[in-house]
Amino acid sequence: MEPQAYCRDKAAPTGSSTYYAALFAPSAIRDGLIALAALRREILEIPHEVSEPAIGEAKLGWWQEELQRLANDMPRHPITQALAPYIEAHALPVATLEDTVEAARMDLTYSAYPTLRELTVYCHRAGGGVADLARRMTGAETPAAAAFAHDLSMGLELTRMIRHLRRDLRAGRLYIPEDELHLSGLSLKTIADTDADTDQAASRIDLLRRQARRARQFLDSAIGHLPAAERPAQAYGLTLAVLYRELLNTLDAADFPVLERQHHLTPLRKLWLAWRIRRAPQRLSPRPPESTS
Repeated sequence: MEPQAYCRDKAAPTGSSTYYAALFAPSAIRDGLIALAALRREILEIPHEVSEPAIGEAKLGWWQEELQRLANDMPRHPITQALAPYIEAHALPVATLEDTVEAARMDLTYSAYPTLRELTVYCHRAGGGVADLARRMTGAETPAAAAFAHDLSMGLELTRMIRHLRRDLRAGRLYIPEDELHLSGLSLKTIADTDADTDQAASRIDLLRRQARRARQFLDSAIGHLPAAERPAQAYGLTLAVLYRELLNTLDAADFPVLERQHHLTPLRKLWLAWRIRRAPQRLSPRPPESTS
């Protein structure tokens, strides 16, 4: 399979959020953005695919070597082969991507995070480097663009954690701070109980609503960082922010039924939102700030 086709199949299949975000991204970097998304997914899937941590560690060791080969312009994997021309053309620091490997290594080591502080470290490693290189690929070097990339990556990662709650719980992992879980009167067992009593179900909804509020605040903050003149170049990231924000709103309205099934926006809805952003990114505005409690 051709490298770009491999990346599209991995990270941007037709109908996905990445597909629609890339659809209206600057054409000169569209395939590079998809390759970055594919790299993130390829590496972070490793802990979910292996039965033994030692096997996962070996795979991550290979990826560390592959990132070094990418830096030396000798990539072997289809994803890094697809990414290599953009690394060279935009002088992107490959070392930034090592954070993604470290996030996957955290997944092999930890099944939960005591507080938001530790979870924030994981989120930064999982998505921060990829978001920063995507920003650099557009040529944006302003402080506003850097702040946009940081908050975008945090919002995307926190949203994914809510959306994939069922999958992660089945794998024995929880990406909700343990102190917040316990303050809600829940445990790893009770949060996963689809037959929980009314009080426990209400506590779970309230807990997830607070997690969604935090994710939404990061997405809104990302949007707010960008002045109008910088928004067209960041159409890819802006579209992801809006699509994930809309997904959070949809889950919130339905009381977060994420233990029953994985939820998606319809392709038509995604296309409409992406088109509106591409047509008038200057009109996009963050929501009013909410309490972080």
